[in-house]
Amino acid sequence: MKRMFGFGSEERCAAYVKDKIENREGRGFSNSDRVYAYLRIVIHYLYLVRPAPERTLDSVLKLMGASFSEKGYRTPFWAIIREASASYPGDEIFFQARLVENDITNEDIDELFDFMEEQLAKQRDRAEAESDLGLLSICRVRYRQSRVRNIRMQRRRKNAERRSVPAHLEACRSFAAEYSPRRIKEYLDRFVIGQEDCKKVLSTAIYNHLLRVLHPEEKLHKTNVLMVGPSGCGKTEMIRRFTDLLPLPVVITDFSGVVATPWRGRNKEEALLNLYLKAGRDKGLTECGIVFCDEFDKIIPMKGYGRNGDINNELQGQLLGMFEGTELEVPLGDRQGGQESISINTGNILFICAGAFEGLDKIVKKDVFRSNIGFSGDVGLDKAFEMKTENLRTKHLIEFGMKPELAGRLSAVSVLKGLDREALKRVLTEPEDSLLSRYQREFSLDEDVKLSFTDEALDVVTERVASMRIGARGLNTVMHEILAQALYDIPSLPGVREVLVTGKAARMEGDPVYIQA
Repeated sequence: MKRMFGFGSEERCAAYVKDKIENREGRGFSNSDRVYAYLRIVIHYLYLVRPAPERTLDSVLKLMGASFSEKGYRTPFWAIIREASASYPGDEIFFQARLVENDITNEDIDELFDFMEEQLAKQRDRAEAESDLGLLSICRVRYRQSRVRNIRMQRRRKNAERRSVPAHLEACRSFAAEYSPRRIKEYLDRFVIGQEDCKKVLSTAIYNHLLRVLHPEEKLHKTNVLMVGPSGCGKTEMIRRFTDLLPLPVVITDFSGVVATPWRGRNKEEALLNLYLKAGRDKGLTECGIVFCDEFDKIIPMKGYGRNGDINNELQGQLLGMFEGTELEVPLGDRQGGQESISINTGNILFICAGAFEGLDKIVKKDVFRSNIGFSGDVGLDKAFEMKTENLRTKHLIEFGMKPELAGRLSAVSVLKGLDREALKRVLTEPEDSLLSRYQREFSLDEDVKLSFTDEALDVVTERVASMRIGARGLNTVMHEILAQALYDIPSLPGVREVLVTGKAARMEGDPVYIQA
């Protein structure tokens, strides 16, 4: 064990330690995976943060000694790791450290000290072995008194508390142990083409949301999200994919037509009611769910709208508390003539807002143009301009019509790109569960018929969809129009083994070709 840092690379060192833990002679660990996860953080910290001379067994033992938890106090070890994590915000091993900190026990560290003692005692050089074992005793005994006095009782209480932890929190703990922001994005990559910036923003916000739910005592900052992008660019599709992935309820609510309470019509509480129902009327689960506010730009008042603008301004004011965190009475509407409601605390509900925000790009373009006058002059009002995340500011949202306080509560903003012809073609063919693959499955499941498109046909489809100017939402309309006759014919035509869509058929100038077996 003393030669654990003699391998040169962090990966080889970690592999050596894992092998030693898994093949421990005699008695094993109460939870070897948990012990290895802890040691993996120690090794990673020493390789990533500390200089080479400090990558020694002495450092490991000292960090282990600093890992005992005393009643009511945070351990020095985890404070060190949190500081390192702040310096390396994208590091996956440090991301997992919070979960290990919550799970590791003093009994685990005790077992690890026993393990180290076994390994050091096997050294051939007795003088060196005695020196190392002496250091081990010093690191271990330093916290012995407090551990004997209260840690064991504290652990028993903690186990009792864990037995009563709600199922959704255990599910969140398991999910966060498996999925880092990077892995969440990799999941989205399977279904959504492009929009790299937005996928990263959403993945980080979702992961931080899980941490807030699991560690309320940390009072982590709430990261509500705003997505700005044209229709059909993938905003809603990404949220739909989260409904299948996350162990928390996710609802999509159309905010177009929502008015301030108590004006007659659809009110903001509708989104919370949908979340409550999606959570199976479980209040605790509801209060840590995710609400996607689609068509959010429709609630922003436009100049010259008179009374409607006043209503929307009032709605924005009401959303401030809901987004930040407040108690709201949500009418259930399931008692005849009654006013039954439930109080929902929104403090741990994540709000993701999205909309096209037509005209916002002009505001940003004008501001960028003004800032470039007298300098590069690269951006002009008469030149093509693409709004990007890095040039969209809070002041632009305010100029568009959003209340400053509301804009301030949308702390993570991402601009999505419109889909050009090439992107539309990729959306049609590449993602897992793509629209094309769904139609192919439909033909195959019914009569075991193969559905094929020529390259020309795919180009024609994307050209037609691009001309509709509604993004990927037009794909299904065009595809169904092309395949409608074949979907009608094939079940009644035995012997057909393939339906081939040519460029002519895609232009609606003829029917697809039916190829006989």
